[in-house]
Amino acid sequence: MDCPHCNEKVIPGDAIMAFNNGDLVMHRACGMRGIIGSVAHQEQRCACFVPGSDEGDPPDMTRREAAEAALAIWERNQKHPPGSGWVN
Repeated sequence: MDCPHCNEKVIPGDAIMAFNNGDLVMHRACGMRGIIGSVAHQEQRCACFVPGSDEGDPPDMTRREAAEAALAIWERNQKHPPGSGWVN
């Protein structure tokens, strides 16, 4: 099955997100990218923060690499203490 965000194969062992009772499966980072936004959004360089900006994901990264980078930034910025029940 191909991930609908990055179009790369989802293979056993990949961290995934499943939707619609498992009918739609995507890499966890790709699914989270749709929720948390791009690398530029995480770094507050996109149009949400800088009027007129067309910043998004780094052009030298694949869609999956950019999703993984955005997720890494987001996870690094979380302030959930150990034992809070939040799973990164």
